[in-house]
Amino acid sequence: MKKKFIQLEETEKVTLQEGHKNGKTKAFQERCHCLVLSSEGYEVKELAGISEFRRFPFTLGSSVGKDGIVGLRDKQGRGRKAILQKQDLAQIKQTVQKNAQRLKIARQKLKEELGREFSTKTLKRFLESLTADTNAGVNV
Repeated sequence: MKKKFIQLEETEKVTLQEGHKNGKTKAFQERCHCLVLSSEGYEVKELAGISEFRRFPFTLGSSVGKDGIVGLRDKQGRGRKAILQKQDLAQIKQTVQKNAQRLKIARQKLKEELGREFSTKTLKRFLESLTADTNAGVNV
C-alpha cells in the first residue's frame, strides 16, 4: 500500500509553522503541526501518537484543499447551543428585575415561560455575559 504524505512548498510550511506557534486555538495549532510533520514523512499513526488527537481528525489531502490554512480552523456552529438566547433578553430582564434578590424564583418562572430546563448557575452566567458585553469597550 502506498503511503500518503502531504507535499508543501517552503512558504506553506512556514505559514503552517507560524500557525502552530501563534494559532488562537489548540486544535488549530495541532492541525498545523500535523501537516508540517506529515510533509516531513510522518505516518498518520505516528501523528496520532505525537498529537493530542486519538484519531487523525481530517484527511491530509483535503485539509488544506480549497480553503487553504483557513480550512484548518473550527467551523461555526459546533458545540452545544446556548439554552438562554439573546432573543429572550427582554423577558429575562423583566423577570429578574421583579425577583432581583431571589434568582431561584426568577429561574422557576422563566423555566415555565420559556419552556426550557436550566440551572440557576446558567441564569447567572447569562446575566454575567450581558454585563461583560457592556463592559467590553470600557477601559478601567
